Formats: sequence, structure tokens, C-alpha cells
Amino acid sequence: MTHYQKLVSDHSQLFTNANAPFRIILDPAEIASWQAKKRAELTAKGLPSAWADIGVVLDDPYILMLRDLVQFPNGSMGGYIRYMNHSSLSGNAGVVILPVMEEKILLLHQFRHATRSWHLEVPRGFGTEGLSPAESARQEIHEEVSGKILELLELGTMHSDTGMSGQKVHLFFARLSSVGEPEKQESIDSFRWVALAELEDLIRRGDITDAFTITAYTRAKLQNVIDHYK
Repeated sequence: MTHYQKLVSDHSQLFTNANAPFRIILDPAEIASWQAKKRAELTAKGLPSAWADIGVVLDDPYILMLRDLVQFPNGSMGGYIRYMNHSSLSGNAGVVILPVMEEKILLLHQFRHATRSWHLEVPRGFGTEGLSPAESARQEIHEEVSGKILELLELGTMHSDTGMSGQKVHLFFARLSSVGEPEKQESIDSFRWVALAELEDLIRRGDITDAFTITAYTRAKLQNVIDHYK
């Protein structure tokens, strides 16, 4: 059994075709036939034949990337890329926390490798195996800001990129009782404490571009959780 076939067996919900206009093809013979034709087509054009690979195309300690063979609504077929975190396959919950203390909202000034730039954002993490979303939220606050949570309120879930990622993330509002120092190993160089109006200005001006931060703020705002943090 290939790695891809084991995923289909162990996580069938990720491959369901119920109510799906893009039907995932799982028959090995049908996949092999399409791959042979596609590889010949790519080779003739001087393009990488690996673009026709179907199954697990990247598996590292954090990310699992798949290319499924999909039949589109018009009957044509093609490879379709998606990725998920290993942690989610193990039942772990990714978490995002909007933290406040003494009527101010806590933002991290953090470097992100993917963009090669610094960002203002709220704490977040993949989650830890064996912990509930709430427990993972408390752990992230402890690890990233050496803080303790006095009150924790769940704001629901989100998908950060429905076009590429299958990861579901849990959102929280947290009232902190204490905060320590930034975790330098996580490339957090400083904290920034802002009132609600300043947070909204940072989002409005585009100084905050992180989707997790914007979504956590939006949920908290629409649920009337942070209205009094003026």
C-alpha cells in the first residue's frame, strides 16, 4: 500500500466525493492511464514530467502536500494540489489567540520565513498532540509570550486558504493575567500593545496583513467581545 493509499484508507473524509463537483479519481488503473498520457504530453513540451505525479508529492515533518487526480465538471481531468499540516491528521488543533491585558490587545512583532519579512500578528500555533484546542491555546501563550491565561473564550473556527489548505484552525479570545518576554527562538523580537482603534487602523492601512489576526479580530468584533477595548 502506497503512502497515498494509506491516507485514503485512514482519512477517508479527505477524499469524499459526496456533493463534490470536483470528483477525486482513486482507481489505480485510471490514475496510471492519465499519468502516462500526461507525462508524454509534458515531455513533448519540454516540461517536468513530475507535474503528472499523483499522490503524496511532499512529506516533511510539518506539511503533507498531495496532488489528486480530479475530474472537473466538464469531464476533463487534471492534477489538483492541496496541503495539510501533519498535526491536523493526528487530531491536533491549530489555534489562534487574540490576547488582551489591562484593556490593551497584544500583538507580536514576528519574522516569517515564507514572506521574508516582519509582521504584526497575534499568537498562533499548530497545536499539540493529545491536547484540546483550549489547552493548546494556553500552551501557545506560555511558549510565545511566557504568559498565563485568566479567561479563555472560543470564537469558532476558520480555514486560512480554502483554495490550497485543508487545515481548520480554532480561534480564541484570551484575557491574560501576566506576560513575560518574547520567545526569540520563534523570531519574536518585541510586543506591541494597542487599543482597539489602533488595531483597526493597522488593519485598515495594511500594516497588518496576517489573515489569522484579521479573522480573530473580526470574529471578536462581530461577537461583541472587544468593543470596550477602546
